[in-house]
Amino acid sequence: MIDFRYHLVSLISVFLALAVGVVLGAGPLQNSLGTALNDQVTALRENRNATQAKLEQTETAVNERDSYITQAASSLLPGTLASKSVAMVLLPDGKAEDADAITTQLKSAGATVTGRVSLTSTWVDLSRESYRSTFSGQVQGHLGSTNSQDANGILGEALAKALTSNDDSSRVLMDMLSVDKSGTPFVTVDSTPTAPAEMIVVVGPRPQASSGKGATVEASPGQDPKAWAKALEGTAGRAPTVVVGSADGDDGVVGIIRSEKAKVTTVDSIGQIAAFVSTPLALASTRAGTIGHYGFDEGAEAVMPPVTK
Repeated sequence: MIDFRYHLVSLISVFLALAVGVVLGAGPLQNSLGTALNDQVTALRENRNATQAKLEQTETAVNERDSYITQAASSLLPGTLASKSVAMVLLPDGKAEDADAITTQLKSAGATVTGRVSLTSTWVDLSRESYRSTFSGQVQGHLGSTNSQDANGILGEALAKALTSNDDSSRVLMDMLSVDKSGTPFVTVDSTPTAPAEMIVVVGPRPQASSGKGATVEASPGQDPKAWAKALEGTAGRAPTVVVGSADGDDGVVGIIRSEKAKVTTVDSIGQIAAFVSTPLALASTRAGTIGHYGFDEGAEAVMPPVTK
């Protein structure tokens, strides 16, 4: 049995411990603990203020850079695409606002935008690979000779002819691409082309918001994004074509084209004013027979295309 003395000793020990804690906390440890906590709070506050200042400086620098590029464009672009006609093509998830911004710069360069179409996921859907192979044989008869051996390449050539010609074959091709009774068509028409185009701009999606530089973005399930490289190479084989998009992640269309070494001119950093201004310059350079890759990401050969009047 535990007697009363044991309980008494236990209670005395507890009160002694409390007393020692109170004495130490009110005496020797008080200043050191308080000082340490104050120092940590001060350091955190200084770090926060420094980070905020850097963010403000970066935002100011970006705004000033964009203003500089915009003003430089007014001197660089006029005349680079004088009297040229351009068709706009949006890839799935491409933003209309990016196409509009590029259109503004194309007009500054002297070009006319004839119309806008959007491509669907039918181009890259793995479940429709057999259908694409069969369908490419059907459109091939309206193309005459082709430069492509791949089904997607042939379809890309069909798209180019549909947008850049005004004969019966081109009209049939547009009907075939935009009407599909068995499922989703290859093309939807956003703005009906008013005339045949001489050149084509393809607008890809921006990188996912969750991915930063060097981050990996996985391809959508059931799709083969590499099919875009063949398709757009076919398009570029028929008409001067520039693809503006992202080089980030596994399914960034520009990154895919560059890694697959497809013969298509690319501009990365979609969504930025630098990409919008570079697009007309890249088209002018491509018109001269040059295939180039421009921007800031992996695979870029130069920050901006040459200025060709």
